[in-house]
Amino acid sequence: MMKLMSIALASMLVTATSAYAGDFVNLRDDLAALSVANGGLVSGAQNPNADALYLNATGYTWVDGYSTGDNDLVASSISYSSKSGNYVLTLLDWQVTTNVPLLSGVPQATVYDFVYQDSRDGALVFGTRYINLVDNNQEVNFLYRYGFEGFSASSAWLFLSDNDLRMYETGRTDDYSYLRTVDFDADAVRQKSDISVSEGNPRSGLFLVKTDATEYVLGDKAIGYYQAGEEGQTIVGGYLGGFVPTVAAVPEPSEYALMLLGLGVVGFVAARRKKQNLA
Repeated sequence: MMKLMSIALASMLVTATSAYAGDFVNLRDDLAALSVANGGLVSGAQNPNADALYLNATGYTWVDGYSTGDNDLVASSISYSSKSGNYVLTLLDWQVTTNVPLLSGVPQATVYDFVYQDSRDGALVFGTRYINLVDNNQEVNFLYRYGFEGFSASSAWLFLSDNDLRMYETGRTDDYSYLRTVDFDADAVRQKSDISVSEGNPRSGLFLVKTDATEYVLGDKAIGYYQAGEEGQTIVGGYLGGFVPTVAAVPEPSEYALMLLGLGVVGFVAARRKKQNLA
């Protein structure tokens, strides 16, 4: 596991007012087993009480210096309620990328990248928060997390501020159309929203993907974003490096040989010391 980022903590409790309705929703990795009607996509709801993807955050602990504004919230721990019970997401690592372009040469957004661990099962949870900063009629309709081929993926979201926008829909695809039936992509998890300063929706909620991967690393392609031309804008997108799931490295045969050799040396030295003590 990567070394945990050193953070100074300042505690702050925020009590959410709405009741929970949802949980992490498993995204099936076999579209043939899913209904053709939904194409493998899972939809949320505008009312949190009816949203299968919504986690009710009951309390936060903030990273010191990242709790004073709607644009820069970083939670070191999040207590949440779901249909399964009450749990805590604990921050393992995070990073922020500023001046993210959408149209060429236009710094459009700030993107936060998180790795949490869920107290429920010890699983890793990858989080994304996209903050659109420019009022120029440009928006992001789809966010993506990459690197999940060979791993399970379950999707959910929660509020970090009252200005955050919900997750409309999610599925294992890298498609950027509005079709109801989409091509399956084992590597990608798509999370739909409508993040726009011009429309008064400048910030996504904290969009989450839980996985059975046991480790994480920095990868060249971790977070994607796409403007899909909903109101006639340019169809354009991009991706960022960041945290991706992985598994613990398996030692090579040569490494095993070195380990055995080392154990043999340690055993020899211990036996010799014992013999000398008995003399």
